[in-house]
Amino acid sequence: MDYAWIGPLVVGAALWAASDTIADIVIKENHEIPHRPGSPPSERRHHEIEEKDLEEAMKPKKGEGKLNGDQDAAVSGLVMLIVGVVWHYTGMQGSIVWNPVLPACWLALIAGSFQCVALLCLLKAFETAPSTVVVPLMQLSAVFVLPISVLVTLLSYRFDILASHHTAIHPLHLIAFVLIFVGGFYPSAEGNIKRFLSSAFWRQPAVVYMLFSDILMALYYVLVSICTNASGGMSSSSFMIVSIYGNAITFLSLYIFVVQFRASIHAMSKLAPKYLALSALGEVLSLLGYFVISFSYHWYYNSGIVSAAEGALNQLFNLCLAFIAKKFLSLGRPVENIREKLLSSLLVSVGLLMTSV
Repeated sequence: MDYAWIGPLVVGAALWAASDTIADIVIKENHEIPHRPGSPPSERRHHEIEEKDLEEAMKPKKGEGKLNGDQDAAVSGLVMLIVGVVWHYTGMQGSIVWNPVLPACWLALIAGSFQCVALLCLLKAFETAPSTVVVPLMQLSAVFVLPISVLVTLLSYRFDILASHHTAIHPLHLIAFVLIFVGGFYPSAEGNIKRFLSSAFWRQPAVVYMLFSDILMALYYVLVSICTNASGGMSSSSFMIVSIYGNAITFLSLYIFVVQFRASIHAMSKLAPKYLALSALGEVLSLLGYFVISFSYHWYYNSGIVSAAEGALNQLFNLCLAFIAKKFLSLGRPVENIREKLLSSLLVSVGLLMTSV
């Protein structure tokens, strides 16, 4: 039985849980796009609000403001770029990580773009829901990863870059996937599975944002597996650096072309320094999580199972950290439905054991 992939999985999930808990603390709740006083609803659409009005309305009193999702994403993108450049020119001594002839390099660049938009959607979800609600919704990425990974297996006989993905998912491991997914997603129903059948559930802003985030992260995870396996030809470090550059290019494009995003950035000068510092710390932890978990995607044959297990463990660790932060430090948001979340961790644990049989 091979348990090597579980080690980095646990460490990475713990790092992401810490990052998500920090997002709870630094992102303000119920953020809405502001509008000009006295304007009718028809004039409140995003494209009709002038940029200077957006900037002015988004500015909190100096030193008192938490971040909105756009601002937290911008801090994350900046920290990510700084870490990537430092890593490139110190840890790798400026060695060339970009090879235009290597298809994996282009895929890594695209993966970084997917990661950027997925991160932005995730942080926007935190504006309307706490991490103990948002994190379980990350389980949806596993639903998307599994069929994509099966498709990759089918295509592996036709494309050389996919040659390392010939192995199809084992039936027992498919059962393990179901256990891990159900266990991870169960807390989102708050003990009531019928809740998923309600259209109102799927129309919630946090759920809509998470659906987009999960689809993009599913593609990111599969690209990690493709690029860092033997047939892809990239090391985990090279993939991370190239994807970070792709991430930075996407953030720059958002700043240039999206008025609301640019207005949020211009309004950051009056945010509380402590929240900016915490946001930066959260991104450092998140980056470490991405790097560590890339080894699990490299070592385990099916990225769908890794994705499901990562999300479920992230949820368990997030529950523990959020409870500690609220109970003993009075930080973050209240933790609810603890019994359902503990039951989910049991199901996930059983599923993880089955994946190594």
